[in-house]
Amino acid sequence: MMRGVRIEWLVVLALALAPLAGPAQTMEGPRLPRGAAPAAPVYSSDGTVTVFAPGHKAGYRMPVLTFVTQFSAELQRVLRLKLGTQLAPLEVAIGGKSDGDTRVLTARLRDAGGVVRERIELPDPETADLDLFRRAICVALLRGWMVEAGGTEATMQDVPAWLIDGLLRYIDRGRRQADIDRTLLLWSRACLPPATALVEADSQAATREPAVAAVLAGWLMERRDGVSHFEHLLRAAATGVPWSVEQVARLLAGSDDMFAFDEHVDRRMLTEGRVVARPGLTTAGIVRRFRAYLLLYPAFYDKNFSDTHPWCTFQQAVVRAEAPEVRAAAAVQSVRMRVAAVGRDGMLLAVADAYGAFLSALARGAEQGELARLLLEAEGMRGTLERRVASGEVFQRSAGAQGADAQRN
Repeated sequence: MMRGVRIEWLVVLALALAPLAGPAQTMEGPRLPRGAAPAAPVYSSDGTVTVFAPGHKAGYRMPVLTFVTQFSAELQRVLRLKLGTQLAPLEVAIGGKSDGDTRVLTARLRDAGGVVRERIELPDPETADLDLFRRAICVALLRGWMVEAGGTEATMQDVPAWLIDGLLRYIDRGRRQADIDRTLLLWSRACLPPATALVEADSQAATREPAVAAVLAGWLMERRDGVSHFEHLLRAAATGVPWSVEQVARLLAGSDDMFAFDEHVDRRMLTEGRVVARPGLTTAGIVRRFRAYLLLYPAFYDKNFSDTHPWCTFQQAVVRAEAPEVRAAAAVQSVRMRVAAVGRDGMLLAVADAYGAFLSALARGAEQGELARLLLEAEGMRGTLERRVASGEVFQRSAGAQGADAQRN
């Protein structure tokens, strides 16, 4: 062991508990397994990442370096931040074990020159948990960015752990629609807390529900005047401003009034229902939300279709087809119905077109027999779609079909 305070890896914090900021421990040089002859370290092209390994694990150096640099590039693409700095370089120490150890261990070390280095250790590189490794890389790179932004050990504040986890989940585009579906289901069933509790540092909803954390992270990735909300929060944390609900409310809603913020979150949830996370995709959640369009509301403000409800069902509308207010509402709903399926797969588009044909016929004053036939056809198509998604099917329109539609349009 070289000069300095000895660091025992058994007391290094596990990654899941690692904050974004914290005091560095003093150490000179990388620690490798006792008695192992080290291989020459390898470096990233910009010199901000170094990978160490014992001689008998030298073959893992380049694959690990490639993994780190590629994941760093993906983070930079999503965050639009320049990651990697000489002010807080990242070291990855490959261990000499081959016993199935999945741990990923982290620490912050200060070398003899006073430079604080982010350290990640993989005791067994063959079985290290890749999700934990990605999280460790993300935390280390964000710490480095905070140092570049003027952060010091005395000023740097933590950002919530759920935000880091949500960011890592948000990066995976394949999960986004499922995360939106899950979040909207919880919201529609009143299972989410008010906005203030939803975004607080120790938010239970965002911690227990990874989908909620991912949706919130997506909101914070949005940019205003060329700077993302996430960057504002990270820069504030670097310079000593602790996380606060008011700060998030000002960024997302433009006000720190909590009532206005709560209304803003509700509006955002409604908007999420129309988001096309992956073009051509139809999931059970999308089909479930489509049912909200199967009622007819008056086209004019402060009107009701009955003494008990402002709306009527499509079946009731057929009976009242002669009423001008029903026809006017059908004309409006015909457009909304088709818009609701925009960006989804062909089967939902066909269902929406079938309902749209019924509503258009209702708006122009078609006979009840024709209306009943058109409605029965639409209902049958929807029933088939709902049964298939209930059995676990997910519909994805092919890229070729989407491209053909784009050419026709």
